[in-house]
Amino acid sequence: MNITTNTEYHFSAEEIKQKTSKPLLWIAIGSIVMLFAAFTSAAIVSKAASKVWVTFTMPSMFYVSTIVIVISSFTFYLAGNSAKKNETGKTTLWVLFTLLLGILFTIFQVMAWNDLVNQGVFFAGKQSVAGSSYMYVLSGMHLLHLLGGLIAMAVVLSKSAAKKYTSENNLGIQLAGIYWHFLGGLWVYLFLFLFFIS
Repeated sequence: MNITTNTEYHFSAEEIKQKTSKPLLWIAIGSIVMLFAAFTSAAIVSKAASKVWVTFTMPSMFYVSTIVIVISSFTFYLAGNSAKKNETGKTTLWVLFTLLLGILFTIFQVMAWNDLVNQGVFFAGKQSVAGSSYMYVLSGMHLLHLLGGLIAMAVVLSKSAAKKYTSENNLGIQLAGIYWHFLGGLWVYLFLFLFFIS
């Protein structure tokens, strides 16, 4: 006796998004980790092989920007908690604070680069060496990824202001939070790396 079953599963677009968004984000983060691991490894090898390596004083704005991005990670954590409690007003406020801190981080990074130029540390040209180039590449690549985070934060802010997030529907905040916390952790790692390699 043959028994056959023909069970069909139908998933809505929202259900598919819920199931696939986080795994895809983690794959993207894994790729970014590999990228920076390659750059930092190359910097270590270059320093070991190079006869000339740049030495510089870490710009004070690198210290300040590190504090700022750590605080921004905390403010976005508060935004996520507020969303889970259906506190729309607080969610929007904390997301706004996070976005502003992200913009401040960007400004402080540019100020740090200006300080490095004043120290005679250049990205390219006759006065540059491998060490100085790596410094700009690492911090610049991080800033490039952070700009993507700022765009995501602006989208989250607009949706939060429109009261589209609830305790049941806050995937956008969850995804932005994962990426933003990752960027914060990545910068702390890069800051320590640049501090010790300089």
